[in-house]
Amino acid sequence: MVRRKTVKAKPSSPRNVTTGLCPKCGTIGKILIIGATGVEKGKCQSCNSEFTL
Repeated sequence: MVRRKTVKAKPSSPRNVTTGLCPKCGTIGKILIIGATGVEKGKCQSCNSEFTL
């Protein structure tokens, strides 16, 4: 018999996406984190506007 290897579950969303409240349009949803470490900006997917975190 052959031993089967276990398969690790992959995350369903990219690591640079979080859920939060957009300060511009006020919707709760996915927020993309853009930029280098230390100077990150957030980008709302619904209104497509950028803001500082």
